[in-house]
Amino acid sequence: MQATAVVDTDLLDFGDVPVGEWRERQVRIRNVGYVPFSAIEALGLANNPSYEVELGEGGNRVMPGESHVVLVRFHPLTEGLSTETVHVATDANQGAEAQVQVMGMGTPTQVGIDPPLLDYETLEVESERTLEVTVTNPVDLPLTLSVGGTHAEPFTADTVTIPPMASVRVSTKYLPRALGAMGARLEILSCEGCTPSTVELKGNSVASAFVFDPAPVPFDLIPVHERTQSFTRARNITWRPVTVERLVTSDHAFAPLSRPEGTTVQPGQVVEMPMEFAARFSGPNVGDLTVHYTSDKARNSQVILDARGGRPTMAVTPVSLDFGEVPVGGKVERVIRITNAGTNGNLQFVGVAAGGDSPQFSVDIPTRGTQAIPWTGGTWPVLEVTPGVPIAPNPDAVELKVYFEPTAAGNWTASLRVRSDDLFNPEREIILTGRSRATAPCVYELVPQPMMDFGNVAPGRGAVLGFQFRNPGSAECAVKNIHISNDGGGVFFMPGGRLTGGVVEYDTGFSAMVAFRPQAAGDFTGELELTVSNPAAPTVRLPLRGVSRASCLVATPSFVDFGPIRYDCAATPRKTYVANRCSSPITVTGADIGNGTSNQFSLVTPMTAPVTLAPGEGFELEVGYARNVHGQHFSPLYLRTPNEPVPFLVPLIAETNHEGIQVDRYTQGTDSQLDVLFVVSNTTTMQQYQQRLQAAIPQWLQTAQTNGVDVRVGVTSTGLVARGPQCGGGANGGEAGRLFPVDGSRPRVVSSTSPTAVADLQANLGVGMCHNLVQGLETMRQALSAPLSEQMDDLRTPQPNDGNAGFVRAAARMAVVVLADEDDNSGFGPESYIQFLQTLKGTGMSHRSQLYGLVPTDSACATAGSGSARFTAVAQGTGGQVANICGQNYQPLLEQVIQRAGEPQADFPLTAAPTGLGEMGVRVQGQPVPATQWVYDAAQNAIVFQPGAIPSPGQAVEVRYRSVCAAP
Repeated sequence: MQATAVVDTDLLDFGDVPVGEWRERQVRIRNVGYVPFSAIEALGLANNPSYEVELGEGGNRVMPGESHVVLVRFHPLTEGLSTETVHVATDANQGAEAQVQVMGMGTPTQVGIDPPLLDYETLEVESERTLEVTVTNPVDLPLTLSVGGTHAEPFTADTVTIPPMASVRVSTKYLPRALGAMGARLEILSCEGCTPSTVELKGNSVASAFVFDPAPVPFDLIPVHERTQSFTRARNITWRPVTVERLVTSDHAFAPLSRPEGTTVQPGQVVEMPMEFAARFSGPNVGDLTVHYTSDKARNSQVILDARGGRPTMAVTPVSLDFGEVPVGGKVERVIRITNAGTNGNLQFVGVAAGGDSPQFSVDIPTRGTQAIPWTGGTWPVLEVTPGVPIAPNPDAVELKVYFEPTAAGNWTASLRVRSDDLFNPEREIILTGRSRATAPCVYELVPQPMMDFGNVAPGRGAVLGFQFRNPGSAECAVKNIHISNDGGGVFFMPGGRLTGGVVEYDTGFSAMVAFRPQAAGDFTGELELTVSNPAAPTVRLPLRGVSRASCLVATPSFVDFGPIRYDCAATPRKTYVANRCSSPITVTGADIGNGTSNQFSLVTPMTAPVTLAPGEGFELEVGYARNVHGQHFSPLYLRTPNEPVPFLVPLIAETNHEGIQVDRYTQGTDSQLDVLFVVSNTTTMQQYQQRLQAAIPQWLQTAQTNGVDVRVGVTSTGLVARGPQCGGGANGGEAGRLFPVDGSRPRVVSSTSPTAVADLQANLGVGMCHNLVQGLETMRQALSAPLSEQMDDLRTPQPNDGNAGFVRAAARMAVVVLADEDDNSGFGPESYIQFLQTLKGTGMSHRSQLYGLVPTDSACATAGSGSARFTAVAQGTGGQVANICGQNYQPLLEQVIQRAGEPQADFPLTAAPTGLGEMGVRVQGQPVPATQWVYDAAQNAIVFQPGAIPSPGQAVEVRYRSVCAAP
């Protein structure tokens, strides 16, 4: 007989076991024969450290029918699947050796954490708070601790390792050095690569412990020598109690009425601080209240004291409307603008009332932008809107159209009273005047006739045609209330809205568009209606017709639009491509121009025979435009096919303008004063360029001093929205036009006469590097526009004193210098920003504001962007210059900025390119300037006065010339 050994399993699965924990299983070696044998050894062949294998206790002699235990222990050291092969050896005759496959899954260690979230709440920047968390290690492996996450830097822990089978109280500290909400994680690992157990860490850093409500503190506008009171509430928004030490005002006209010195303010507690204002002079007054307090150290908080009469105040512009002389039966309009001149809270506009000759006048419903606000009660001359239309402080506004619609000849005067909840001036009066005269009945021509036929326009598409009203008679025509009286269920409309009306003199006329936009198939009819000065037949109607059916024809483009063309410039023919979009052939039997407003359009090559188009095939139609009649012109081009009963429409549109005689007017400004706004990109690739500009500042300011130029400098970034605290300055990279630094940690407006000008300006140019979007043209416009340019504090933002008031001087030139390594992404077209800068200094002063750019100028410049077409367009459009940002020397461009302001301006950029000098004339103060005293510089497209002939400050300059026809 032989000894026979077997093991009771060939696979041992421990399942899921957390890293560091132990699990034990058994494998039995059984004697199934009739002769005893000995168990010699059991071992793991792979030497996996996560497993232990040993023979069980007792004698190794295994008798028939008995078994011996092999112990297998699983102690995972990493997460994931772990395997081993257990080898068993005996001296049996049969089954002397056997192998058992062993497997187990290491899972995350179940670390004990209490609490799972540490909220440090709100504390001041450069202060700290310590919180504790208890970490319990349930396993015989050490745990390691580290801090990770988005804002890990301000958070630290005093413990790095948790010993095996231990419970440790870990102290964690939050010490923010920047402002804003921050979050991180305390990560606890039982092995490298293991899933961490985490403690969430969060905190918020603020500049000071107190926030104020209201802020600014409003005071009523009072007479000199009178006093008024107000108050603010200071709330402690931090986690720790603070002690108020003293209250200090920047102007002794303001005085605290309470003595909170020594008061301890608990977290969340509010302290009321009553204040008094004693008016010492006529006009507005603004100051600061500084609350000195102690928390972890001596600190202070500030709030603005605003004695500018900040309550809601109604302002109406203009205060009188003269409608001039209008024929009886006519109608003209003027617009008044209602604004809130206050700074705190909304003004409620509640209605209007009129007296005097009010039947000759009327008002439309109020509007805010495109929003119409219907009247809720009353009849003219008293109209109401309940509960009122809220008007926020500037720039919010409500507009009201006022009409003069005389019913009889005479001189008419009415008073229009605009009403609001303004506490001191609930009504503002506008004087309305107008004169009317009797006139003969209007004789007119209205085309097209007998109707405006849009033919077939596919569902979902739109088309535009137009009408022309002309006065061929000997008397004037008064026309009014031009509107769509039947819109066919919403498919017909006037793109520019209804027209109030006006006076059409003999042999003149006007045109307007009518659109047809069907959303579904069908046959549609509508009507255009207007009123003329003919008592016998005052109402004029023009039928509108359109069909909407799917068509095999498609035209690209679907409109033939010549745009505006000067009378003295050639009109290049326009083409459209007509194709078959269906799957079977079609035949186009004709293409003809239907009844429109004129005969200015023609087919350059008329169709002389039907054209059969295979699927996808097409042909070109070329349309000419005569341009010999001033005004707008509309005609339908109809394409006909036997398969479609209604012709397919292609609208023809053009406008002829007057000849191109251009008159540019300027006013010579004050020399030697220059305001400079640096717009510096704060994207992540800007470090070397910011440093290069900073290095150029000392010489630049020295150049200004040498040239006798008084320079005032502000800096803003190209960031329109906040991005991250890395940028510093208090706005997280989203200055949105506010001068840097927004937090006021340094002077935000630097004068070249300041002894610290170099250091302050160099520091301000370091706007940080955190952003991913350059929107410099829009931040420039925001910086130089109301409300920022007019307010000490931007009321739209939480930061105090972050307005730009006081930066721009009315008499100084303005130069905007952009530093960016990629192009602008502001959204609006460059022409919008060109127009803004040209009008910044007022009428005739476009030459006093320029934009300069240190930007990429070619593809060889290895920057974030390969070009800067938008920045360059604005620089060229305003008479500025650009230079390559990759150049090592920024001085040449910066010196141009200084030199342009160092002396009276000799060069005056033209708004258009002249055809030559033959028709060009220059006048100063209305007097012709001889051609020997000026030259035309083609490179700059500017008139340049010779030395000795340069206009003096305040003198008017006029340049008259014929401009070049635009490229077709």
